[in-house]
Amino acid sequence: MKYYLALSLAAMSLMTVSSSQAAVSVRTSIDVQAEISTSVRVYVAGNDVTNGSISVKLNDKNGYMYGTTPAFNFVGNASAVSLSLSKPAGNLLIGDNGETMLINPAWVRVDGGEVSASYPLNNQAVYPTVQDIPDPTQGVKVRFASAKRSETYPLGTYSGTYEVIVTPSV
Repeated sequence: MKYYLALSLAAMSLMTVSSSQAAVSVRTSIDVQAEISTSVRVYVAGNDVTNGSISVKLNDKNGYMYGTTPAFNFVGNASAVSLSLSKPAGNLLIGDNGETMLINPAWVRVDGGEVSASYPLNNQAVYPTVQDIPDPTQGVKVRFASAKRSETYPLGTYSGTYEVIVTPSV
C-alpha cells in the first residue's frame, strides 16, 4: 500500500510539474487610434446655431430697407475660418404676389468696416470654448440693404434665405 501511495504521490507531483510547465501565457495587442477632425460651431448671442437658422427683419431706414444679423462667433479647434454667403437666386427676396426686391448684402467686420458679401471673408477668429469669446456681441455680422428705395417696391412681405458657409482652416 505504501508502494502505491508513494507511486501516486510521485505521479501527481510529476503531473503538477508538467502541467505548470505546459501553461504558456499568450497576448494580443490592441492598437488604439483617435483621429480628431477639424470642428467649428457657430454661435449667435451665446446660442449654438450650427446647422440651424436665425431671422433678420429689414426695416425702413433713410428710405432703404436695412437689417443686420447679430454677431457670429466661432468655437472649435480650427486656427481660423473663412466665411462665404450663399444667396437666393438673383439675390432677390420674393414678395407675396411674386414681386422681387434686390438685396445688397455686406459683411460687417469686427472693426465695424463693411465689405461686399460677394467675396469670402477670410481669417476670422475661432475660440477654443464659448467662455473664451471676449465679447459675444463683437463678431462678424451680415448687413442686408435693399438696392432701391423702399417706396419703389409694392406693398407686401418679401422673403428669401441666405446661408453663411463656414470653412475651417487647419
